[in-house]
Amino acid sequence: MQPLNLTETQKNLLQWLVEQVRAGILNEEEIWFIWISGRTSLVGYQENVPEVKSTTLDALQSGGCLSCDRSRQHQYKCALTSKAYEAVDSNFSAPNLSAIPHLIPLIEVKHLDPTLWERCRFSLSVGGDDPKAWDQAVRTAMVVLEERLRELGRTESINPGATGEGIVNLIFAGKNPVLAGKLDEKQRKGYRDLYAGMMAVFRNHYAHRIIDPSPEVGGAIIAFINLLLKILNDVDWDSICDERGRSPQIRT
Repeated sequence: MQPLNLTETQKNLLQWLVEQVRAGILNEEEIWFIWISGRTSLVGYQENVPEVKSTTLDALQSGGCLSCDRSRQHQYKCALTSKAYEAVDSNFSAPNLSAIPHLIPLIEVKHLDPTLWERCRFSLSVGGDDPKAWDQAVRTAMVVLEERLRELGRTESINPGATGEGIVNLIFAGKNPVLAGKLDEKQRKGYRDLYAGMMAVFRNHYAHRIIDPSPEVGGAIIAFINLLLKILNDVDWDSICDERGRSPQIRT
């Protein structure tokens, strides 16, 4: 449903009415508000009634949550509409923010790769508002990614001098890549482009220049590197080049 333009007072009253109806205390078709000496009462209701102004009921009626008969002076005969229940059940169409922590993975460091966090936290300990700290953290994170590729792909035994994009190519591209036989050519090309692009765009720049990114940019890069590390960790690297010559398996 569309968000309702209601004040907190109006929302609180509507929520209270719905709760009373669902508890069987009020009849949703006959809710009689009366005002005696300026005080609010409900016909047949023995408990305390929150103070209600007629303008509040008017607003709820305009919003489609109440249907009110105002033909009698100092009395409103109201009925709840289906929109009233929908509004309360949806928390008045408030946006669901449960995804926010997943969109900001750095808010919970426990979700970060342990090595990545261990290496980056030293530079970030000087303060999250310092771009120099993020420059160092991103540079370190790229080294962690490169070292993970080198270690898992065992590229030292193939070409000890390979770095950056060269390591990526040994694993995903060429005539006899490390992951040949497990990923088809299109998959290997996709992964190669992903990791090689990371090396070309971020590793090379941060390795040879002072970038000093904003905290937002630095955090996003580290979160992306964390995802790339997770992808690598999902590969069963232990089966590569074993004595039976099996291809690596992807854990599901």
